[in-house]
Amino acid sequence: MILRRLGNKTKIAMDIQKYFPPHSIYIEPFFGAGGMFFNKPKAKYNIVNDLDSDVFNLFQVVSTKKDEFEKAFYEMPIHSDLLEYWKINKETDPIRKALRFLLISNMTWMGIGDKIHTSLKNHKQPVFELLNKTNKMIFDVQFSNTDFSKFLSGISFRCDEEILKTFIYCDPPYLGTSDNYENSFTEDDSNRLFESLIDTKCKWAMSEFDHPFIIEQANKRKLNIVIIGDRKNLKNRRTEILITNYENAPTLFS
Repeated sequence: MILRRLGNKTKIAMDIQKYFPPHSIYIEPFFGAGGMFFNKPKAKYNIVNDLDSDVFNLFQVVSTKKDEFEKAFYEMPIHSDLLEYWKINKETDPIRKALRFLLISNMTWMGIGDKIHTSLKNHKQPVFELLNKTNKMIFDVQFSNTDFSKFLSGISFRCDEEILKTFIYCDPPYLGTSDNYENSFTEDDSNRLFESLIDTKCKWAMSEFDHPFIIEQANKRKLNIVIIGDRKNLKNRRTEILITNYENAPTLFS
């Protein structure tokens, strides 16, 4: 992945996706860094969304302006003066906006934008190594930039067969955790997400921690809960779970 974000699913993607059902249409309302998307077999059709305009813009730039972006990224200095400037000033030009986002997300300590992270590793090299692969992976992906409920309700299916072939995976900001995302989640948001997913009539799965409210809402709706394992966030260690509306036997999906 070219984007580093706290909480991305790269390390545990395989542990989670073994519970995914077969599908040819893949939908993701909280794309983020694409930790699941880039670490699973690509479905025939893919529709993804993220409310964060920086995320949306970055992948649009990589998809449609890769060569221009690559040149600008190569020329961009990794400098505290530039970071201080971008702490105060946002960008409207798509390429400069993408550069700002990568500097803050990938090259500062924990991605919080406080100070440049000093490292023996080349901050830019991972992006250059994955840029072409990322471009090829997302060139035919439909991207959206809106609230998850509006995104999910706006997806239309031509027939029941398409619904049966669809799988929705959600990796929302976890309830009760501190993060560096632009949009945090509330209990009301979690409730809206549960209802929005149920309304789609598709098979779906949601990643979360074992927050008491989340467990209560899942049980209330008679959903299935899979224990994925312990996972450490910024403040403590919690149990990662997967909530689904289908049977949870591990499968190899296509």
